[in-house]
Amino acid sequence: MPEHEPECTETLLEVEAYLDGEVDPALAERVTHHLSDCSPCLDRAEFRKHLKQMVRDKCTERAVPDSLVTRIRQLIEEP
Repeated sequence: MPEHEPECTETLLEVEAYLDGEVDPALAERVTHHLSDCSPCLDRAEFRKHLKQMVRDKCTERAVPDSLVTRIRQLIEEP
């Protein structure tokens, strides 16, 4: 990672948005290129990807209580 340090820092700052498909195409291309050439960053990205999937799977096993949904909506709508 030291020889790629600036690119690693940028990649790891953007990896969450990248995994969620929330980056513009140019940045996605840079991150993809970096991950293909940097195994430490790829390992971190793969870990985050698997962690996100595990959380997604575990958090959908139960229905969210209506009171929680109402409270979240209230917090979002507050100025």
